[in-house]
Amino acid sequence: MVLSLLSKRCLISRRIFVQGFLTSRTRMISPVASNCPFILKTNLSTTTALNLRYERTEEDEKLDSFLKETTSTDDFFADADRFPSFNSIGIESQVLLDRLENMLPSKDNFRPSAVQAASFAAISSGKDVSIGAETGSGKTLAYLLPIIDDILKRKREARNEDGSIGHLGYDYARAIILVPNKELASQVLRMASELTGGARSIIWDTNGENIMLSHDEEPMEECDIVRLGIFPGNLKSPEDYKPIRLSVNEPVDNPPLDIIIATPAALGPIGVNPKNINMFADIQTIVIDEADMLLDGGYLRPLNDVLLGFKRADKLDVSFGVVKTQHVLVAATLPDMGLKSAQAYVQRKFPYATRVTMKGMHNARHYGLKDQTIWIQDDYDEEMPKKKRMERLIEILKRSPSEATDADDREDGVGLAGEKVMIFLNSANDVDSATAALTRAGVNAVPFHAKVSLSERTENLKRFRKYDPNASIPDPDAVPVLVSTDLAARGLDISDVTSVVQLQFAGNVVSHLHRMGRCGRAGNRDGKGVVFYGGVESELVAVVRVAEDEQQTMVLEGNEIDDNESESGGKVQNAFSRKRGFTKKRKKIARKQQYDTEF
Repeated sequence: MVLSLLSKRCLISRRIFVQGFLTSRTRMISPVASNCPFILKTNLSTTTALNLRYERTEEDEKLDSFLKETTSTDDFFADADRFPSFNSIGIESQVLLDRLENMLPSKDNFRPSAVQAASFAAISSGKDVSIGAETGSGKTLAYLLPIIDDILKRKREARNEDGSIGHLGYDYARAIILVPNKELASQVLRMASELTGGARSIIWDTNGENIMLSHDEEPMEECDIVRLGIFPGNLKSPEDYKPIRLSVNEPVDNPPLDIIIATPAALGPIGVNPKNINMFADIQTIVIDEADMLLDGGYLRPLNDVLLGFKRADKLDVSFGVVKTQHVLVAATLPDMGLKSAQAYVQRKFPYATRVTMKGMHNARHYGLKDQTIWIQDDYDEEMPKKKRMERLIEILKRSPSEATDADDREDGVGLAGEKVMIFLNSANDVDSATAALTRAGVNAVPFHAKVSLSERTENLKRFRKYDPNASIPDPDAVPVLVSTDLAARGLDISDVTSVVQLQFAGNVVSHLHRMGRCGRAGNRDGKGVVFYGGVESELVAVVRVAEDEQQTMVLEGNEIDDNESESGGKVQNAFSRKRGFTKKRKKIARKQQYDTEF
């Protein structure tokens, strides 16, 4: 039955595959680099690897102890004494270290974040890993570094005298990275390319087209290039994707992609079909980025379709040389609302996953905010609160920070003129209305939401990225204000965002945490947060404000505030739900207000 699932073509290449697969793939999941803080000494055979998920070893205990230390810090960076540089976390490839130095030229920033130090060892162990850390903590690099380091080491070891590369242990790709949408796929591609060889490493771009290398690029050895590709949608089989078709059918002249970036919507149809088991048996690591988002709503079914492909492959007989797929789940929030929550799903599906959970995860106030959030409440007697909010916002955007400092009598004593600002609202229509109002008032702003075409969204995001608040002469094409729904609240890493404004309060605490995490990223503590609120939001805001003041950790479960608690506003952990917490609470308050009025 198993043999019937494998094509004759794949069985022919499998002979070559099996010879190199066990050594190459075992090397990935065996000892961490010699300069890592601790060394896993187990030589993981296929059988041992299969049992690792069920039998704890001495190496597991060492890893747990290591993670307990590295994840307990409140700081963005890992401990400077233990991890003074990136090679101290276990990176062996000098090429990768050099590229990191070019990517992070600042000496102050050229050392690993806490989540990167912890994750490198966990991912290099080869076991399933769940990474939880607040937004802006460096999670994308945390999962990219161990994978790219492994690929570059393999290529160095497989290099032939003529410069060509021998078999690397995979025919399709070393790893797949799943992200929710095309914007995030493009972002991961852009970040990865800085570590994989630049434009020449991008074999297939976001538009589903080949990248033509420019002739003025400096020569680079093939073993130093990590090949990247974005998997397009509407394909029926892996071989409909040209890079895979060439690498499988004409492997001599076409080395395989090393990392594939995909969305569940694009890859799900491939996973459902059992005929595609070859690819899923070949992929060694799948990274599920923004895991809580993919484990919810419309994303869950296509994600399960992808995971089904790997589940089938993991059931293949070990004689095929197939080691169980490594799953790496990455999230800034993992809400727990019971048996169907994202956290419960992860625990149920991956009970033996190594947990890398940073201390700052779910903190009420984001690490990167310089000062306390500024809360601006609607006037109770205001008949048109939306109009008043907009007037206040325009005034804030036109007021300089120095003017705001001197205006102690202002309730909204903040000035954002010249800053790089993201403004959040809860619907596409409200975003369009707010953008139009800002534009009429002379504020240079662009919209970003799902109803804007992909090409326009990409262009608007590009113009917003261009804006540098510290530039003496601004780029005339750059835009300082991006007005968005929560589409831009997750995953998008935009440098130098100095301020976040919630013109409408978030619909749930997960969105609130993601929104506030858009500024003050990568270890910077220069972010400003401004939140407008009023009416039925006030009681909920009171809970968040107390949590921020006390820097509490938000436990994302339950639907209601415990009204029997102290004057602090009730238990934070009972204030919010994954989806409907705010909405249900608003309805409850509205019903109570109506009852009080009538009786």
